[in-house]
Amino acid sequence: MPGDERRRDHERNTELLNAELPDPRFVDHRYLEWLYDENPHGPGITESVDDEDDGRRVAHYGLIPQEYRDASGPAPFVFSLNAVTRSGIQRKGYFTTIARKVYARAAEAGYRMVIGVSNENSTPPVVEKLGWRLYCPLPVVVAPRSLRRPKGWDAWPASPAVLASDQLAELAGELDRHPAEHWTNRYTLEHLRWRLASPNSPGFVIHVGPDLVAISTKSHAGPVPMAVLLKLLPRNGDGRVLDGRAAVAAVAHHHRAAGVVYAGWNRWVRVRGVAPPRRILPAPLNLIVKSLDPAIDQDAFTLDTYEFLDMDAY
Repeated sequence: MPGDERRRDHERNTELLNAELPDPRFVDHRYLEWLYDENPHGPGITESVDDEDDGRRVAHYGLIPQEYRDASGPAPFVFSLNAVTRSGIQRKGYFTTIARKVYARAAEAGYRMVIGVSNENSTPPVVEKLGWRLYCPLPVVVAPRSLRRPKGWDAWPASPAVLASDQLAELAGELDRHPAEHWTNRYTLEHLRWRLASPNSPGFVIHVGPDLVAISTKSHAGPVPMAVLLKLLPRNGDGRVLDGRAAVAAVAHHHRAAGVVYAGWNRWVRVRGVAPPRRILPAPLNLIVKSLDPAIDQDAFTLDTYEFLDMDAY
């Protein structure tokens, strides 16, 4: 698709997404340009539908390439996102039609697994109609800020200068080394630079500790300032399970937050906190998976680690 046409397509999808799923990321077309065109693992696999009468964009869905690894090595996966249908026409079956198209295209291109995160209402339809498996409700914990700031931790804003720096390149060389018995998302230098350069998103911060790297952003719970712990990346690669308390403290103190929100789990880092009842969470999320390769048993598929930065929540 030529550049001007591609931009117009992003603009139309952005308008639809912002109308139905309002988010600061959709203030202009730049977010979808970054998401679908600049990913170092390859372009997004997308489908859209326009109304036959007035030409309006009425449905859109995308998959973005990611690379995972397990004990046998790396494999190409895709993440499911931006599933949207314009209000008033949801019952015309547009999403089911375009979903089947993108899954077929992804499988043909060699992608082996789709991972997604859905809300409570959308989970049953995709499981029943499109063959997804509900992996688990995404666990969430909240940890209060400790009284003391931990020693030995630095904080780097994920600015263009930091992302392009040799310092980050050297640090990234220590990551993605920990063992992987089951599947885990790979954070190579190229992927880390791209993921943290997301436009129109909350500012990311890279926290560097002696044995661990944490990635965070700031948020709030009503008037209360909070921090969000998005990713934990061990620096050692020796298979030791690390205590995440220092990372939580470093994140909370940096953002001057009352506490830290963490969603997901990490096989190599223990994160302690209080699990709030799901009924009071603003948007309880479910992790869902779908195999595109008969060699990967969907029912037996297991993730070592899954955290906020692995999806598109931030």
